[in-house]
Amino acid sequence: MTYRVLVFGDAHIPTRRDSIPEDFYQHILESNYDLALITGDLVRESDMRAAIPPLPRSFIVTGNMDYGSSYNFHEQIQLDDFNLLLLHGTQLRPRGNIEQLLEILHQIEGDVAVHGHTHESAIILHRGKLFLNPGTISGATGGWGGRTDASFIELEVAHNELKVVLHKTDWKTTEHLSSSFRKEDNVILKD
Repeated sequence: MTYRVLVFGDAHIPTRRDSIPEDFYQHILESNYDLALITGDLVRESDMRAAIPPLPRSFIVTGNMDYGSSYNFHEQIQLDDFNLLLLHGTQLRPRGNIEQLLEILHQIEGDVAVHGHTHESAIILHRGKLFLNPGTISGATGGWGGRTDASFIELEVAHNELKVVLHKTDWKTTEHLSSSFRKEDNVILKD
């Protein structure tokens, strides 16, 4: 079985943005996901859910702007051969600190860290571990008005193989960047 996973976060709806890009909405609506991983900073979950198509079974973590959230600060998810860590990233200094995430992955025997908070998408293979940041699905800026590039990630997981597709728009054009990885002897390798 191949798992299709939607990965997004930092929507900041309704405080900084009120929607996601129309082509993202259409793509998500037309896709058949098994799971969603959400890196937090929904802000108001009901408004965020109203701005996106219906979600499959979801793992959601609390972000620093999710006041009163009942979600955990992190989740660990096993998808076939891959042990994923999902967290917002508020505790990382500086923001998005890969070395800190690497230490955490080693402690939990994880393979992939999925994190947010920076509002900048990233796919980084570092010292045998994979670090994924879906960026901001709504184009929310880091605390000021206006908008920035919007992005989200899709995963396809089958046994020891992992395909990552980054969808990113600058509000004029949309890119779809694809990378493939595999796990061998507890190390993630790029195909």
